[in-house]
Amino acid sequence: MDFIGLESLPVEVIILPPSPGFRTEHHQLLYEVQLHALSESFPITSRHIYAVFQLSPASFRSQYLSGRAFARGPQDMASIFTKILRYPICTEEVVEHLVPLLAERGLDVKASRFDIPKRLFRSLAPKPGSIRWKEQEPPLLFLQYLFDSPGIPKPNVNSHGGYALTKAVHAKFIPLIRFLLDYGAEPQCKNCLAIFVAIRQKDLALVKLLIERDDSSYTDCLGTGKRKRRKLEDRVVVNSAMLKAAVKCDARDIVDYMAREKGCIPDMQTLHMMAK
Repeated sequence: MDFIGLESLPVEVIILPPSPGFRTEHHQLLYEVQLHALSESFPITSRHIYAVFQLSPASFRSQYLSGRAFARGPQDMASIFTKILRYPICTEEVVEHLVPLLAERGLDVKASRFDIPKRLFRSLAPKPGSIRWKEQEPPLLFLQYLFDSPGIPKPNVNSHGGYALTKAVHAKFIPLIRFLLDYGAEPQCKNCLAIFVAIRQKDLALVKLLIERDDSSYTDCLGTGKRKRRKLEDRVVVNSAMLKAAVKCDARDIVDYMAREKGCIPDMQTLHMMAK
């Protein structure tokens, strides 16, 4: 069946709004058709149908995603969440409705870790001027839910070669960077790409945040409540490539930090660059 847009109707035609009861039954019928078809194109066949699915409840969306996940046969819990989280309609509310549906299938929540979708971080960019990121901004709240919810598998924080951390560093989203590091994000992914991004930004504090471990949660064993600073092993060993990148960017404070504090020995080419 071909759907036509409003612009193709004769001028004489007057479209009366349906009654609330008709609208509800009409929407429910479309939802049932979609749950049977599991079609990606059906919701965009016309502007009217698109508007109907834009207003669809979380309960319907969870059923649709569940159907899509199992369309090709049985899946493990981690694979399911890797797939469904790629859909922009998969919000916290949808996941809340989805968990009971998956629990009915007897899937093991602790089986393995799922990949965090790139879509959550793709649009991250530095804030203009002196505006700083806040903890309440997306995607941090949704990530906190995914990591802390007991009813779903644990996310793989280093999915896609550490894409999340690299994008967070690019955007200078400090609360998100700290969150990812606390949950095991590894700056050495993709040959330490996140660190090189911080170096190119000439941000010494950010470079230190990525390289050095935070001991702020450590308290002394006597229970006095006083903080004791202890030497923790760095997440990453500073190498000559990082030092060379800092020299090329003329990030002198980072060069000094890597050469003197971290004891990184420059190669001959970097030495010549430093001597200029």
